[in-house]
Amino acid sequence: MEPKWGDFCEIFGVNPRNRILEHFLEMRSLDFSIGDVARETGLNRATTYNVMEELIKEKFVITTRKLSRIQLYKLNKEKHEVKILLKAFSMVLKKILDEYEEKENIYA
Repeated sequence: MEPKWGDFCEIFGVNPRNRILEHFLEMRSLDFSIGDVARETGLNRATTYNVMEELIKEKFVITTRKLSRIQLYKLNKEKHEVKILLKAFSMVLKKILDEYEEKENIYA
C-alpha cells in the first residue's frame, strides 16, 4: 500500500505521529484498532504501536471499547491541545475548499 497523507501533514510535517493524528482528525467520530490505524496510514504495526503508546499516554487518544480481544481508540476531543488541532484542521480544510472554489471560478 502506498503511503498516504493529506494537507495537514504537508503543513505540519510528514512523520508517523502527524500521519496518525491526521487520520484521527479526519475520522474524529469513529474509533479504530491499532491495526486499522496502521493500515489506513500506511505505517507498519511496530511504528503505529509506538506512536499510539505516546498518544495514549499524552491523552490525545483514548480507549473507547473492546471488541473480543481488540481494543479500539478515538481522538480525545476534550483535551485542550486536541481542540486546537481540530481548529487548525478545520482551517486547513477551509483553505483547501477556498482553493478549489477559486479554481472552479477560473474555469467557469
